[in-house]
Amino acid sequence: INIKLMKCGGLTPALHMIGKARKLGLKVMVGCMTESSVGISAAAQLVPLVDYIDLDGSILIKEDIATGAHLRDGWMIFADGYGLGCKLMREHEF
Repeated sequence: INIKLMKCGGLTPALHMIGKARKLGLKVMVGCMTESSVGISAAAQLVPLVDYIDLDGSILIKEDIATGAHLRDGWMIFADGYGLGCKLMREHEF
């Protein structure tokens, strides 16, 4: 199954879905839509629990509003920092 945080309601529902899928012996993938690095960083928290990842949605955005987790050479690179590790780009800071 392909779990997308923006469609399932967030991390908690996604964790429940992963648990149910595992009980049924299904492979699990975490995916995304076109979304900022903030959304990708949230979904990246599930990477250790799934079989496949497709978290390239932020590369489709011309000007991302933040930095965060990203893919590099096929590997998920987690952002440094607290929580999701995201940082708003200077022009989007409050």
